[in-house]
Amino acid sequence: MSGSTPNTPMEFWYNLPYESRQNVYNWMLNLVLAIGLVIVLFPIYWMLATSFIPPTELFSVPNPLVPTNVTLESYTAVLDTDVLLWYRNTVIFAGGVVTLTTVAATLGGYGLARLDIPYKKTFARVILFGYMFPPILLSIPMFIFWRQIGIINSLPGVILAQTATTLPFSLWLMWQFFQTVPYSYEESSRVIGSSRFQAFYEIALPLAKPGMIAVAIFSFAIAWGAYTIPSILLTNSSNWVLTLGLYSFTQAESVLWGQIMAASTLLVLPTFFFVYYLQKYILRGFQATRI
Repeated sequence: MSGSTPNTPMEFWYNLPYESRQNVYNWMLNLVLAIGLVIVLFPIYWMLATSFIPPTELFSVPNPLVPTNVTLESYTAVLDTDVLLWYRNTVIFAGGVVTLTTVAATLGGYGLARLDIPYKKTFARVILFGYMFPPILLSIPMFIFWRQIGIINSLPGVILAQTATTLPFSLWLMWQFFQTVPYSYEESSRVIGSSRFQAFYEIALPLAKPGMIAVAIFSFAIAWGAYTIPSILLTNSSNWVLTLGLYSFTQAESVLWGQIMAASTLLVLPTFFFVYYLQKYILRGFQATRI
């Protein structure tokens, strides 16, 4: 075809030099990434911008995408509600879920990886299968059981319920992680007289730190933005977490978009910084478990 006039777009394309085709590929890839980045970041930008726009200008035409009269009026209105109480409850709720999930998944994953338990692979797969159920299916039985044992409408009750949804995948993750840790390290420790607990505490646990951090971040991200289970188990507003309080702004005669965006910003910021500073541990943990 060299030297001949291309008759079709495909012939024109394959007649181009290799470097030119690579430049076109790179340009198209960057364009797709840029479009994806705009799609992902625009809702975040709109949330931040709306939280600083005066409520009287939110529905003006054209809508001000860039705040010209920056105000903290929405934040001030939000702080006049019980948002700080809901924030405290959210910290307790997410902290409890992270602690329980990480401890239980670490102990359970170590047991599955190291102990000779009959049918443990089937057991682990059944647990992982439980993660596939939507939380709403688990919420109704939990509500009935929690009410019978008297921990309904309490933070400890909702922490236990939420942990039940984050534990299956976390347990499976730690089981996979401990299988990548050479057992010879612990056997060497046992040879010099260490007990199984000492081998676990002094050898296996420090090596499992990347996996534990990945589990902690995973459970924190789910618990911090959880809505379904808290909405069923928490009926008293004094025990609400921030997601429930956020929804309460839509129960008035008109939707308070400025306050919703301000409260959403306060809700998102901890997750953003938490994930941003610990992202290397997430990657290391998932790489170690070959996920």
